[in-house]
Amino acid sequence: MDKNNNVREIIYINNMLSTPIYKQIIHSIQRGISAGVLENGDLIPSVNAIAAEYSIARGSIFKAYNELKSSGVIDSVPGKGYFITNTKSVGKKNIFLLMSTFNPYREVFFNAFVSKIKNHATVDMYFHHHNIKVFETLIQNHASHYNTFVIMPAMFKQTGKILQQLDQRNLYILDRGFNEFGSKYPSVCQNYAKDIILYLKSIEDRLEKYKRVVLLFSSNMRTFDIITGFEKFFEQHPKQGIVIRETEEFEPKEGDLCIALDDSDLVHLILTAKENNWVLGQHLGIISYNEIPMKSIVAEGITTISPDFEQMAASMADLILNNKKDNIENPYIIIERNSF
Repeated sequence: MDKNNNVREIIYINNMLSTPIYKQIIHSIQRGISAGVLENGDLIPSVNAIAAEYSIARGSIFKAYNELKSSGVIDSVPGKGYFITNTKSVGKKNIFLLMSTFNPYREVFFNAFVSKIKNHATVDMYFHHHNIKVFETLIQNHASHYNTFVIMPAMFKQTGKILQQLDQRNLYILDRGFNEFGSKYPSVCQNYAKDIILYLKSIEDRLEKYKRVVLLFSSNMRTFDIITGFEKFFEQHPKQGIVIRETEEFEPKEGDLCIALDDSDLVHLILTAKENNWVLGQHLGIISYNEIPMKSIVAEGITTISPDFEQMAASMADLILNNKKDNIENPYIIIERNSF
């Protein structure tokens, strides 16, 4: 099959990327093979066709094609052009996974993701710690070394511009970005505002036993959509719902139902209940964000609301391995225990 007439369907070049042009061409051919678009015997765009389409120097194209020839992926015949000779040596994706911070929840995702994708790809994980300079530096330094990018974005004004430095056809958004990016990139995101609203509606009758509902949103949290959903729910509900941002100074009262995002706040709630001889689920209600096994045994069991991290990993692996461009809303899970 002659691909010369469809240069942009095969070759993707973005001058904004830090990746050298010749490597972008190599990645384009490798990506076409991985996606099944290019098969053995298929002609690929000629040097002249690529140079004319993108207004780039022929030297970069020759360099890319020579490297592909040296690795046995393509060959050429005078008068015929360049064509695919070996698709078996190409196929594995090299994934740059950029997450916010490392914690037990991220570890659940990472282990499940690697398990799903390990025979088809390699994965390297990095962390930006919600620091936009670190976020940008990691992307700039590694854009040319990977062919697939899974990004849990740091949400700043310049985030979208920084993401433009990556190959747009192999960029996936993870966990956050549901509202910010919409369908611009394939994604598996949590709809945090919707999740908390649906959950509070599901327990609406059980809220009656508590005097007030307190959302503890510590200063190191970044999922602000949870606050949006929480406040929206209590705009229409007679029960008092309050958001505490300075959680270090918060002291729960008997009759509170506390929703804790940070495990440090969870520990403080449990210790306060112990000091006051309060029975969790009776004198003080606790709901903790993000499930880990330890919460099944701490204080006779802590009720949790949590993104389904294993499903998030499975959905992201499916998008990548099958070259899908979907936008998936990840489900949340509830585990009921004695604390509520």
